[in-house]
Amino acid sequence: MYKRVSIVLLIFMFVLLAAQIGVYAYNSENVIDDLGYLTETEVTNLQSSIDRIKENYRLDTVIVITDNTQGKSSRDFADDYFDYNGYGIGSDYSGLMLLINMNKRDVYISTSGKAIDIFTDRRIDNILDDVAESLSNRDYYQACCEFISNVKSYAYSGVPSNQYRVNTNRNYFHNVLSMLKFFPIYIVALIISVIATLVVTFSSKGKITTNCVTYEENGSFALSETRDNYIRESTVRTRIQSSSSGGGSGRSSTHRSSSGRSHGGGGRRF
Repeated sequence: MYKRVSIVLLIFMFVLLAAQIGVYAYNSENVIDDLGYLTETEVTNLQSSIDRIKENYRLDTVIVITDNTQGKSSRDFADDYFDYNGYGIGSDYSGLMLLINMNKRDVYISTSGKAIDIFTDRRIDNILDDVAESLSNRDYYQACCEFISNVKSYAYSGVPSNQYRVNTNRNYFHNVLSMLKFFPIYIVALIISVIATLVVTFSSKGKITTNCVTYEENGSFALSETRDNYIRESTVRTRIQSSSSGGGSGRSSTHRSSSGRSHGGGGRRF
């Protein structure tokens, strides 16, 4: 009886160990796969490519595959993961991170430092097009390879000539609130109101208010015939420039993470 129980326990432990081996996650310094979607060889290949990006372009590049974002949105988790795990090169922490969130089935790219300027909103959308397609086909390694390939291409191209940053944390409403907290604005408004009132008051004095219709009886004048004479005709054409989504190809939308650093980025479902 004892031998049978021992054999059953050994078989159970063997099955449990085999199951754990089957979902073993191979991770490296910059490739973190918590769910075991990548093989050890694939992780090694991706890390080698990232090392070359870090060496050639001074951009730290991170890939994280997880289903646990600690209750945060994909954007907040990606920003915080990059900031609080010591990623980023140089004083501006240049780099970017690809987050594959299997819980929400969405993908997000977070940029930092000079990567914000290189990877504009449009370029991020282009990368997400390639990555999301592979993710939809459950080809996770190919999705990571697409990401790495795009990072190399855009890093080589550098910052677009028409690039500019837009802080999405501060909109018109926040600007108005900030102005209302500034006390001198009330003094300026009061001065302008007084000047406008004085100008209107003094400009109306001495003005002649009698004109040609003052003593005219209502309805005494009527047109018996009307005619329109067209002397000349001119046509003015104005070309309307179409704007792309995101406010232009050179726009990099930015926001502040919980660490206080500035980040760019974008994401979508797959």
